[in-house]
Amino acid sequence: MKRIMILLLMVGLLVSCGQPPPAAEQEPPPVLVNEDDLLLRLSAYLSTDTSRVAREQNEIVDYAIENLLDVQVSNSGLFYGVRQEGGGEAISWGDYLKVHYKGYLLDGTVFADSREQDRPLSFYVGNMIPAWNEGLTYIKVGGKLLLLVPSHLGYGADGLKTSKGRVIVPPYQILAFEVEVLEKG
Repeated sequence: MKRIMILLLMVGLLVSCGQPPPAAEQEPPPVLVNEDDLLLRLSAYLSTDTSRVAREQNEIVDYAIENLLDVQVSNSGLFYGVRQEGGGEAISWGDYLKVHYKGYLLDGTVFADSREQDRPLSFYVGNMIPAWNEGLTYIKVGGKLLLLVPSHLGYGADGLKTSKGRVIVPPYQILAFEVEVLEKG
C-alpha cells in the first residue's frame, strides 16, 4: 500500500513539474484493495479442521491476506482473482488456447515461466490440472488470471516430475499461477 501511495505522489510531482509521467507498463495498474474488507471476506474461509485440505486452505488465505490479493473462492476450493476479464470470446471446456503463464510456489520459487522462455503454452481446456480447467472459464480471450491452487486441484500426491524423474513440483504443494490468455482457436 505504501508503494502505491509513493508511486502516485511521484507521478503527481512529475505531472505538476511539466514532465510527462513514466511510460505505462504492459501490466494493468494494481487493484486497490480495502484491507479491512479483504480480511473480513477471506478470514471467513479459515478453518480449525486439521485435514490437509483445510490446512492448505488456511495457508492460501493467509498468503492472500498478507499479499493483499483480491481473490474469490470457488466451490471446489480454488482461489482465483480475475486481473483482467478480457474482451474476446468466453472460454469453455474443450477450447484450444494459447497462453503465457508463470507458475510458482508460495515461497516465491518459480518452477515455470513461458515468457522467460518466450514460448507460450498451447493446450485444450480439459487436459490441464483441475485448477486451470476451472479457472480459465472465469475469463475471456485477452484476460489475465491469478490462481492460488490447493494441491488437490494441482499436482496432488504425485507432484510434477520431468520424464527423467527430476522433481519440478514436490507432492502436496500449494501453487500460484499467473495466466494470460493470448488466443483461442
